[in-house]
Amino acid sequence: MNTIDLIAANARSICAEGLKDAEVASPCVAICQMDAAGQLCTGCLRTLDEITAWRNLDAPEKLAVWALIAQRAQSGERGG
Repeated sequence: MNTIDLIAANARSICAEGLKDAEVASPCVAICQMDAAGQLCTGCLRTLDEITAWRNLDAPEKLAVWALIAQRAQSGERGG
């Protein structure tokens, strides 16, 4: 299973569980590199705005980011 598949699986799982704020894990997989267009991190499929805002988001907002990540992974967006 490649990194994108793992991120997609995590996103589906986290979105389905509806976790509390402290329990919503960061999508970061320590592959911190923006795609050539500067739109998405190639490791976690988040935008710079999503990455920057993460620590200040509440649980529903974090889950919304995870849902976007799942959509991006499913649609084949790879940050590039």
